[in-house]
Amino acid sequence: IGWDMLAVFLVIALVLGLTALVFGAGRSEGRFVRIGRAANLLSRVATSRVIFSAVFFLALLEYSDVAAVEFWLLAGTVASVTLLGLINWQAVWSSVSGGPTPCAAEGMIGPSILLLSSPHLPTPGTSVELRADGCTADGVILNRIHRSTDFWGQIHIDDLEKCELLARKSVISLSTTGSGVHAAVGAVLAPSSDTNLQFVSSKELGVGEIVAVASEGGDVLYQIRWAEIEEAKVRGGAHQVVRAHATQLGIVDADSLRLRRHRWVPAPGGAVKLPRSTEMPLPAMPQNVVVVGTLVGTKVPVVMDCEIACQGHLAILGMTRMGKTTLALRLARLLSLTHRVTILDQTGEWVAKKGLPTYGGPHEDNAFGLSVFEPKPGTTPPDEALAYLQGWVKLAYKEYKGGTPLPRVLIIDEAHQFVPEPAGMGFNAPGREAASKFGLLMMQIRKYGITVILISQRTAVVAKSALSQCENLIAFKSVDQTGLEYLEAILGLDARKALPALRHGEALLFGPAISSDLPAVVTVKQ
Repeated sequence: IGWDMLAVFLVIALVLGLTALVFGAGRSEGRFVRIGRAANLLSRVATSRVIFSAVFFLALLEYSDVAAVEFWLLAGTVASVTLLGLINWQAVWSSVSGGPTPCAAEGMIGPSILLLSSPHLPTPGTSVELRADGCTADGVILNRIHRSTDFWGQIHIDDLEKCELLARKSVISLSTTGSGVHAAVGAVLAPSSDTNLQFVSSKELGVGEIVAVASEGGDVLYQIRWAEIEEAKVRGGAHQVVRAHATQLGIVDADSLRLRRHRWVPAPGGAVKLPRSTEMPLPAMPQNVVVVGTLVGTKVPVVMDCEIACQGHLAILGMTRMGKTTLALRLARLLSLTHRVTILDQTGEWVAKKGLPTYGGPHEDNAFGLSVFEPKPGTTPPDEALAYLQGWVKLAYKEYKGGTPLPRVLIIDEAHQFVPEPAGMGFNAPGREAASKFGLLMMQIRKYGITVILISQRTAVVAKSALSQCENLIAFKSVDQTGLEYLEAILGLDARKALPALRHGEALLFGPAISSDLPAVVTVKQ
């Protein structure tokens, strides 16, 4: 009867296995997929241990009487061996003695990430040492998933050859090294590109923080723009991880104080680390160069060449009380040493609170210096701005014909008052025509040595014909969707993600006058 029952059991297991195979137990969709999954679960009961044990004990009943000592001796021996085989004695010994943890290689991702399973794995970000048959390699745990009986993990190994060698080993011992903390915070993942980096972070970072990936030319710096939580699926299981999105800044050129773009993708699977050094000695600055600030979280300076900036136009954008006026005042005082600087202001802040002198008349336009032009009450600000700029153009045109014109800078605070967007005004609204002419005039005044700096809280209400001429941008925090869409068109999606997350005194810089080939978030110098 026992043998007949075993035969029936095996036939049922065979039918269940074939059912799971036919109806696709591994598929996610299908008409009979649920039947296939159920058959797969039931067929798993027929393991080699169950079948062998059933055959052994049925044969033992035929071989010896149940009351005989020999019967219980054989039964006890097989039961003991079976139970002892269920215990991972290497893991037990490792736990008791504190020695290396045994691991089993599961495969590889890319050239340098080893997949393994182990009874125990340290937390992500821990530095570890792997050993197997004379091969020793250092690595860092990037990720781990706690399953029912063990851990599944990803370990980044710097040495590619050793990673491939360890992937072929059946048993690997793992132990922590040093303080247990590693500089690596992740590994390069798809779909990283020549300008963007994506990685699953093994520790808590922050938007704006700097990370680095090694290359032949040196460490390539990246700046985290945003992060998101996603679900990672592993061998039928899943858990949540944080995927960080970073934008390339480039390789630091200490001689020129420039972040030069690295024109290639980061190494697939390469280690994403915290930079080895966040300081840079600052040499003596030429008179025409101003340190705008430093990369967020570092002491790496980002500078602006005022000579290059004054070959075009500049826009300083962002919400109120973010630091726009403070930065503009620094630039105005520096430029006034070598330029004629006039500030158009309708609020009275620059004279009453900043202590700057009031514009004294046309005679000031022919010499270096700084003053504030305030339109008279009852006048139309766009008409006043256009008239002032046209007066400068006439002066500069005469100087241009006779030689080199005097360099002049016109700073327009609350630019939406002086150069409003004509599309947002009525057809015959006062100042509408002047605003249109002002934007068109900005296209023609560069050769006359005239530079315009626009300061505004919202790009939506500033004439686009004027804003489009500003190739240098300093953007503070902004949440205005119209403004974010405009800046996204110029700086990309990462900029739109980064700007709402900026803090007071932080700004996104971009342009030919900035010492970074790509947009960079800096802590603005006060």
